[in-house]
Amino acid sequence: MKAHHSRPTSSALLSSSAAAALATMFITTSATAQHFDIGVRITDGTMQTESLGTKSATAARVFPAYFGDTGVARFTSNPGIDAAVGTFTPGTRLGFNALSGLRRFSGNAVEPVTTERLEVKFLTLVTLIGNDAVNGFDLAVQSNGGYHRHLNFTLKPEAGQLPASGIYVAEFELYSNDGVTLPSAPFFIVFNDGRSSTEHEEAIAWVETNLVETPTNCPADFDADGDVGAADLAQLLSAWATAAADLDGDGDTGAADLSLLLSTWGACNP
Repeated sequence: MKAHHSRPTSSALLSSSAAAALATMFITTSATAQHFDIGVRITDGTMQTESLGTKSATAARVFPAYFGDTGVARFTSNPGIDAAVGTFTPGTRLGFNALSGLRRFSGNAVEPVTTERLEVKFLTLVTLIGNDAVNGFDLAVQSNGGYHRHLNFTLKPEAGQLPASGIYVAEFELYSNDGVTLPSAPFFIVFNDGRSSTEHEEAIAWVETNLVETPTNCPADFDADGDVGAADLAQLLSAWATAAADLDGDGDTGAADLSLLLSTWGACNP
């Protein structure tokens, strides 16, 4: 996305403090309006989500989003959805469903929204997510089997006014209409609407811990990306001597848990 630059303004017309404020505003806008995507691949006939782009998610099934990152309040077109050439069969379509209603993060839980609604739109196709799960829409894959689309996400009030700020959680799945590929596991987008980066990160961590389901036959897959690898090992080591990555149920993360993780290294069994 190209940055839009205003005409140069004479320094004689601006105080030094005003010029500094404008410079700060431009730097902040440029830093946040970055393009980033949710990657999609197919593994053993099932769609998998992964982090791509300049803003990475902390897990392959929890992704950040920032209302206002393109300069329009309560709107974002990030993250997009991206798949490499040859991922899908040409002529098929890739779509999404909202698996639950829009929820608002309250600090230690997520609660149903009141007046807030999340509009997901692409040209004339529109899905409005309120308090309930709802089917989305699908779009054609590219002629080479790849896919790259950015949907428009807008936070809107059903009635009255929106809260001054908030953090919102939406749960999705991706599906193909090819009749063969299985839908993705549920994934979450955590939208920040004017709250601090610290609160946003806390919400993402809470969603990872409380909403992302880890396969029972793969408990060492801490980041829920479908395999046990280096990221899971790093998480276990960072939790050493605490209960955060306890795999053997003894209340502590230690050598026995490390051994269990290494014994399940690689792709999780379906």
